[in-house]
Amino acid sequence: MGYLRKNSFMIFLDEDAPPPAKELDPQQIAEIEAAHQEGKKERIEALILKELASTAPRDSRSPEDGNDSMLLAFADVEVALPSGPLDEENLKAMTEQAEAVKEAEARRAVKTKAEEEALKERAVGPEGQALRSIVQRVQGAGGDKAAFQDFMTNGFEKKDFRDQHLREFAWKVYEIDTSKAELPGTRYVPSRSSETTVRFRNDSTTRLGIEIRRYSKTVDGKQVAMTQTETLHSQGPALWVKVADGAWAKDGNWGGYLQITCATQEGKWIDSSAGWVTPVSSKADKVTFYDMGNYYEIWQKDRETGKPLIVQDNCLRFVHGATPGKFNLQDSTWD
Repeated sequence: MGYLRKNSFMIFLDEDAPPPAKELDPQQIAEIEAAHQEGKKERIEALILKELASTAPRDSRSPEDGNDSMLLAFADVEVALPSGPLDEENLKAMTEQAEAVKEAEARRAVKTKAEEEALKERAVGPEGQALRSIVQRVQGAGGDKAAFQDFMTNGFEKKDFRDQHLREFAWKVYEIDTSKAELPGTRYVPSRSSETTVRFRNDSTTRLGIEIRRYSKTVDGKQVAMTQTETLHSQGPALWVKVADGAWAKDGNWGGYLQITCATQEGKWIDSSAGWVTPVSSKADKVTFYDMGNYYEIWQKDRETGKPLIVQDNCLRFVHGATPGKFNLQDSTWD
């Protein structure tokens, strides 16, 4: 997560960011990765069976197969029973139908088992070996995408419909082969909202902080709904900054002098007055971003000589001795 930003970025409050997950010991990691590797084998074996099933010869259906399909389809449909007691004829018909459905289910189970056994035989025969040779070639690329793409370009002799099936099969094998084990505590993704974004507050030309978007206003003592344009302008413009001077980085932590790059107060520098964060005309103190795994602590100067950044009364403030706030960043795509 922690790296020195070269371009502009936004800052947003992320109070719900979890603390870094407890590190797993090497034995736990080894067990998770071994289980994932075993799962790869099972997924590839299932993929081979699926590919063979898609190309299995289709036997012509017998009349009995058609009757069984109709019986089983009808059995899945709920039929309202007549009110009152059933006469002997209706009861006999229902009993015979239930028996016929059971027999159809039994025949379908036997046929399905026979198809599965035939599929397993094909999997260990020449057809299965041909697919396994593709698996071996894909895995032989060692996860190198360039080597895999070369195999996809030059590894197939035929250029027909069947060849396309094999290419799709190879892609699926590559996706399985290059998948990584998911380790606990590595899935947190910061999420920014308009209410958590650091911005120039509408109630001050010099204060920076967060601001709730408003949807109503008071007119003649009554609350009325704002227009969409009014709602969008109920918050001040978002703050964009960049490290413009004194940049440094070490062990995921980094910092330097922050300069404003958005139209509002563009070119000014970030500093503070009585701790309150504000734009100033010339650079004064560096700002340090400490990588906490799932979020950043932001400090004026550094931990040894400076103060942590917090949100106080919805405004940014550097406060000596305070518990550091949790912040995250969103990089620009325009500079």
